[in-house]
Amino acid sequence: MELNEYKNKIKSGTLGGVYIFAGEEDYLKRYYLGELRRACLTDESFAVFNHSVFDGKEIDFGAIREAIKSPPMMSEYKLIEWHHADFTSLGEKDFELFFETCEMVKEYPYAVVAFVTIPEGFEVNSKKKKASNQKRAQEETNFLVFNKSTDNQLFAWLKKHFEANGISVTLDVLKALLFRSGRSMDALEKEVKKISYMILQRGGNAATVNDVEEAASSTPECDTFAFSNAIGERNKELAYTALEEMKFRRVDPNIILAMMSRSFSELSAVSLLISEGAGQREIEEQLKINKYRVPHLMSSVKRYGKEKLAEIMSELARIDAASKFGGIMGYTAIEIFVASHL
Repeated sequence: MELNEYKNKIKSGTLGGVYIFAGEEDYLKRYYLGELRRACLTDESFAVFNHSVFDGKEIDFGAIREAIKSPPMMSEYKLIEWHHADFTSLGEKDFELFFETCEMVKEYPYAVVAFVTIPEGFEVNSKKKKASNQKRAQEETNFLVFNKSTDNQLFAWLKKHFEANGISVTLDVLKALLFRSGRSMDALEKEVKKISYMILQRGGNAATVNDVEEAASSTPECDTFAFSNAIGERNKELAYTALEEMKFRRVDPNIILAMMSRSFSELSAVSLLISEGAGQREIEEQLKINKYRVPHLMSSVKRYGKEKLAEIMSELARIDAASKFGGIMGYTAIEIFVASHL
């Protein structure tokens, strides 16, 4: 079922049947389920009689059938929801009950049944033999799948939400927000509100990259990237700032140590090739590194030098061994390393 077809059903009020909301993007599943809910439950005073909500990976079709049989009160439709459904775990008998329930719904024109899956709870267009029932379920229901949005889709969505709050934004601001706060629409919605309220409180009406850096919450990926950049620039102040943020967010020190090892291993490999007379193109080809990163890596190698990089690799090996045999470890080991080698 295409999204436009779904929107037309909502608009026209022809709502009866079985719906499946699948995919990774929970925000969109909730949003479009909300549209269905508003279309079905037009009178709040009777909503309690016309709305049944169930939850769980294991679907109780008996409970759903009982809810279907009970007619709505002072309403054209009755909505039955099942949240956190997992169609990938259903056996043959379960699917028999599911398809029987779909047939039963046809006998009750007022019944609207909506299944909302967990992110991995439906194999869309899978060619696996066990997924044949899921393919049939797609074909015999009002099936909607909401995958993670592309960056361009998120840019348009974010711009719309900022503007709804009276805040104008540029593409650079939106890119900075995605980088800092990730791509979860649930998280981004909260960040948009937080940044917008901050700007409005200050009497402004336009967001800047500085506003994002000041107010938006960062993801562990963003923090480790910032720490990696500080390593490349050999900048202690930036490294400590990124490290404090990761400590606040309780990022596992082992993740940070692994990132440090990868970063310095890469720099050591570039250093070795440079010492052998390799140029930018050769480094790119031999190490399979994006051509835009190579100049930055070569600059970082110059900041450290071949001998210092060898010393650092030896120190990282020592820290790793110490973590396994009761020596100094965790954030303390990382802080000592930053103080001694950056």
